[in-house]
Amino acid sequence: MELVEHIRITRVNAVKLLRRDSSISIEGSLSIDVFFLIFSTQNRNSQEADVITLLHTSIYYIEHKPPSLTVSLYLKDFRTFDFEFQQLEQCQAVVASLQPLSRPEVHQLYAFNYTPRQKPLTCSDYSGWLHALPESWRVTTVNRDFKICDSYPEEVVVPRNVSDDTLKKIAVFRQSGRFPVLCCLHRKNQGALLRSSQPLRGSGQKYSTDDIKMLNMCLTGNRRGQVLDVRSQSTAYHHTNKGGGTELPERYPQWKLVYGDMDLPTGIMTSLEKLMTVCSDYASSSNWFEKLESTGWLSHVHKLMCAVQLVVQWIDTDDGTSVLVHGASGQDATLAVTSLAQLLLDPQSRTIEGFVRLIQREWLDAGYPFSNFHGSDRNMKERSPLFLLFIDVVWQITQQYPLSFEFNDMFLHKLFTHSHFSPYGSFLYNSALERVKTKLQERSYSLWSYLLEPAVKSTLVNPYYCANTTVLSISTDVFVVKLWTWAYVRGSSTSEAPPPSPEHNMVSALRETHEKLLDKQAQVTRELEKLQAVGREMLADMEVKGHQPDMEIKADQPNMEI
Repeated sequence: MELVEHIRITRVNAVKLLRRDSSISIEGSLSIDVFFLIFSTQNRNSQEADVITLLHTSIYYIEHKPPSLTVSLYLKDFRTFDFEFQQLEQCQAVVASLQPLSRPEVHQLYAFNYTPRQKPLTCSDYSGWLHALPESWRVTTVNRDFKICDSYPEEVVVPRNVSDDTLKKIAVFRQSGRFPVLCCLHRKNQGALLRSSQPLRGSGQKYSTDDIKMLNMCLTGNRRGQVLDVRSQSTAYHHTNKGGGTELPERYPQWKLVYGDMDLPTGIMTSLEKLMTVCSDYASSSNWFEKLESTGWLSHVHKLMCAVQLVVQWIDTDDGTSVLVHGASGQDATLAVTSLAQLLLDPQSRTIEGFVRLIQREWLDAGYPFSNFHGSDRNMKERSPLFLLFIDVVWQITQQYPLSFEFNDMFLHKLFTHSHFSPYGSFLYNSALERVKTKLQERSYSLWSYLLEPAVKSTLVNPYYCANTTVLSISTDVFVVKLWTWAYVRGSSTSEAPPPSPEHNMVSALRETHEKLLDKQAQVTRELEKLQAVGREMLADMEVKGHQPDMEIKADQPNMEI
């Protein structure tokens, strides 16, 4: 069924946009087309935007309780819009139109119909490695054509002495074929950060000799490795009864197992649902902070921060401890932990382009199923907020190290929103395999090309940024964790970014002036070098003709009064 066939009503006049934080309402007209809901205000004296444009796919859910004439739209970016109509039939027609339009099939998404006004930059390949690999590691193509693991990319990094045939055997022992692969090497000590899925140990306590040998090859010196199972011990035990589990200590004596105690995605999703409800009632709630605590969201943020700091402490030792991170599938909390650990270990990941590479490598290429987890269906079993939890923890870290990150809050927020609804195709589908099969790169534009355009990038830069080449160590005190208010308490805001502070504007102006002065200095230096080159040529010509420069003749003459 074509999207246009779902539209029951195209325009409604005399619609009021209600503000939950005040008694003010704004009257306008509501229009619905195939991809957008557009609210045009009729009050020219209003300070609000004249037009509010929303992608249908930005709608998380729609609330309408007849005979009420109010329709509430709860968006995936935590904004809430309450529209009041004149007639019940109008309400019902709008709801009947928006319900299917907000949940289209993948091939019907706006990303496949969007053409940017300006030609985007050529999209670079942001997969792969920034640093050269040492001799003990290699890039393998054992997964070419995605034959071994359909959620891995075609190229991954493994120990050099592990053959492709051995990798195929290990893949059988790991859930969904996600055998251990290298995420990064700590440049200080060559400690390895690896990720995988759970071993298929089961209640029969099966094991793989090849898996054990491979992991032991990842160790540095005589140090034991660390396995962080991001799940709780009870959850891991539950998976053991279903054929999964953890590494047996007696089979992996050179590795120590620790549990991360993170909740299942369904539990985290429940907390997010509660958080959305609490934040939408921010203005009218008297005991708001108690309700915020009851959601449990900040507790999940804290647990992830603790797990990440633990990994960094293990790796950042004098002689380097190798760490393997996994949960059950290795496609949710595992990716959050490994990417955040790299953010603390690698200064390059704290730049805008480095962070883009991190998202591409550790989330998109590593098989985080964005289409399943970020779909519009409210089925709790399918949805997962792990990427938002990751973005939230990145924000928490930037609050502890405000000078160490090149990007600002708007950059993080854009990544979160574009992962849920976007005119760009970068976050579509569940794996590299699906993106190759559907020829996504040929059919849509890249978000990275847009974000890295100079005009756009300049708005995403942290003006206080000063490159910090050290490993970051974060505080995990529970009192340090705070709510990212601007991201979650949005109301019916039309703003894409928090208003900059006066200090922010001042620093930005100073940096802009500094860059202009540097450009001017470079220009003067180039002009001076040209003049010096011309002078040297003139001197050389005079020497060839047997003449001495005037300044040298005068130097040999006695002082004369003028």
